[in-house]
Amino acid sequence: MKTANSWVTIDDLRVSYGPVNILDSIRLQVPRGSLVAVLGPSGCGKTTLLRAIAGLLPVHSGSITVGDRVLSSASSTVAPEKRGMGWVPQDASLFPHLSVGGNIGFGLGRAGKSARVAELAAIVGLAGFEDRAPSQLSGGQAQRVALARALAARPDLMLLDEPFAALDPLLRSALRTEVAELLRDQENTTLLVTHDQEEALSLADYVAVMRGGRIEQFGTPADVYERPANLWVAGFVGDTVELNGTWIAEAGGRGHSLVDCELGRIRVDPAEGFAPEAGDSVRVMLRPEWLRLADHGTDARVGAIAYAGHDALVGLELASGALLRARIAAPDLPRRGAEVTIAVRRPAIAFPQTSGDNGVGINPGC
Repeated sequence: MKTANSWVTIDDLRVSYGPVNILDSIRLQVPRGSLVAVLGPSGCGKTTLLRAIAGLLPVHSGSITVGDRVLSSASSTVAPEKRGMGWVPQDASLFPHLSVGGNIGFGLGRAGKSARVAELAAIVGLAGFEDRAPSQLSGGQAQRVALARALAARPDLMLLDEPFAALDPLLRSALRTEVAELLRDQENTTLLVTHDQEEALSLADYVAVMRGGRIEQFGTPADVYERPANLWVAGFVGDTVELNGTWIAEAGGRGHSLVDCELGRIRVDPAEGFAPEAGDSVRVMLRPEWLRLADHGTDARVGAIAYAGHDALVGLELASGALLRARIAAPDLPRRGAEVTIAVRRPAIAFPQTSGDNGVGINPGC
């Protein structure tokens, strides 16, 4: 069902290779002009989703709609070249026999072609490079040319399939920020496939987290990180500290409930759709940065310190022997072996406890 602000609507989509469902019951609504990161581990169906949207794969049920056009359904499909989409693959895939200008203008008609090529070259920071060969470009420059080529025909939708994955870390960080700003300036609606959590959280307006051919959660980066739909999403998008706890019925400050756990009695909010009752066993999730050194709280001994310059992950051993990690700003780092007191900055999230939960856990993310 399409909502008023949805530009791309994917409704109950299923794509199969033989008897195996690669995408299963995918539902997604993308607002016009937004940048959506499709995040997930390798093999979860991210690229398959992009290829289905581009018209490169048939759908077995459900539909894909862009604007008012139904582009794919089980009974009909619009050819890829008639979908009005731009595609930027992981490898820039430039035509080696064409110049930069020839690559950017490939597929454009003669009318206004040279002006459009010059405009796009300037937009991506390559003005004056139009006569260069692809072999004379750096990796970042080649990706900019691929982006300009995809933008040339003013597409209704941009599809980016891990376009920064092959670049070195410094170039990747700078280029992806430039590209995100460019796409927003051009008011493009964009789907960016990535397995990089930092990339998804820092660039996107919305994040769709995928696992096993399904979308586990769709929301803003803050929603996905701070209010994950389940423990798998929580562990995939970042570091977690997980503890067993007992739900307390009374409410704490600001309307939050309470749990008893290894850190004492702390404030907690239930995960969406979870309604525990007093005395229920729950699994409590915190982010390491939600812990802080304090004057009052739970005593612990400092163990290993993983220093990262601006901050560090500090290993902490509680009196019970339980181990957890806190993310502490570099100026406030304790020394190894020191006795400290830790407290919780903000409410934890409570999830149903599963049979595999057996105490305190540390999930370093993926």
